[in-house]
Amino acid sequence: MKRTILNCLAALVWLCTVTACSSDDSIEQAAEQSVQQFEAAGVQEDMRNDALYAAEAASASLLEVQLGEAATGMAVSPEVKELAQEMVQAHQNMLNDLREVATQSNFVLPTTLGNAHHEMYEQVTEKSGITFDLAYLNQIVALNKQLVDRYEDMAEHGQVMGLKQYASKQLPLLRRHQEILDELQDSIDNI
Repeated sequence: MKRTILNCLAALVWLCTVTACSSDDSIEQAAEQSVQQFEAAGVQEDMRNDALYAAEAASASLLEVQLGEAATGMAVSPEVKELAQEMVQAHQNMLNDLREVATQSNFVLPTTLGNAHHEMYEQVTEKSGITFDLAYLNQIVALNKQLVDRYEDMAEHGQVMGLKQYASKQLPLLRRHQEILDELQDSIDNI
């Protein structure tokens, strides 16, 4: 009996160690694969920030597309549906542009949402009616603010010129989205 408990405990410790060492987050996996590729190619610069940015940007655009597609069917407000359609189109284009840059610069991009983005998606899509509309708006407002900050940082501090140019190119669109989102949120707050 004592031996069985000790074996179970040892197995649990091993499982926890293995789980802690290997991330199941698609963003982390893609970034790590990119870094490994750069190291194998003999790149001397620290590419972790660029690799992480590329993976985060891809996952964030996937989230915007998936949330927008959900909103076109689930939202009750015509304004929210219209906004969702614009977000789907814009972020699909951004994702396509990022894929081109990633191919040219040898970055690995996730094909699924990162864990945090998946959780955001679940939190919004579990709602319905006006509650869904508000959750969707709140989520994309917060996400867009994060994106603007991250894209500004990459445009200024990125190592890979193609990625810096991509970030700089997308910033005006993200800022325009932020203005639209702020206006829509203000109109909702004034109701």
